[in-house]
Amino acid sequence: MIRASLIIGAVGSIVLAASAVAAESGPELPPGPGRDLVYGQCRTCHDLQYLVESAGVPRSTWNEMIDSMKQYGLRIPPEQRAKILDYLGTYLGANPPPKTAAAAPAPPAEGPVDGAQVFAEQCSACHQPNGKGVAGQFPPLAGNHDLFLSHTFPALVVLNGMQGKITVEGKHFDSVMPPLNVLSDRKIAAVVNYVRSAWGNSPPVGTAKLEASDVAKLRKAELAAAEVHARREKLKSK
Repeated sequence: MIRASLIIGAVGSIVLAASAVAAESGPELPPGPGRDLVYGQCRTCHDLQYLVESAGVPRSTWNEMIDSMKQYGLRIPPEQRAKILDYLGTYLGANPPPKTAAAAPAPPAEGPVDGAQVFAEQCSACHQPNGKGVAGQFPPLAGNHDLFLSHTFPALVVLNGMQGKITVEGKHFDSVMPPLNVLSDRKIAAVVNYVRSAWGNSPPVGTAKLEASDVAKLRKAELAAAEVHARREKLKSK
């Protein structure tokens, strides 16, 4: 109970801004249903090391921690919250399944990917469901020309994150986007294709859809977040 109280009390010291998130991928969480949601929603504000070091607390404590995040602006649908709690309570809870048992089942084949759903689970916490972002913190995707700097640039950002000062629609941002390289190639391609046509965005004539095979090639580069920013500056100077 003492440890649980300390963890709950530590929540108040967390800074909910992208600039507080490390650019590196950080520790890898145990595989299991809901892990992608935890990466997408929790890493917005937390270094994942915080979650790893909190492992072992009971499900009720994780439940209280998620509730406490509401005062810092956490807004997620009930079904997402339930999945996140199930993951944290199971794989980072008091009685996690043995690693060998967790790794034994073959992962299910990935079905059709809905880019809108991937966005809702992984991106909306920062960029907002309407794609308008948060002033001074998270840039908008609606009307953001960075989406069309090159055929593959947005996927580079999703895979590797980005760090550095940028200006979007005349507004300045200086924060860190964490890499979402835990997502499959198909999910990354789907979410890029979705945001390129959502909220009034319109790909230039002749723009081909991003394919999973394109993302697979980009994944091999393993760029640093600052290098992605440098790539952006080079593309914008053309």
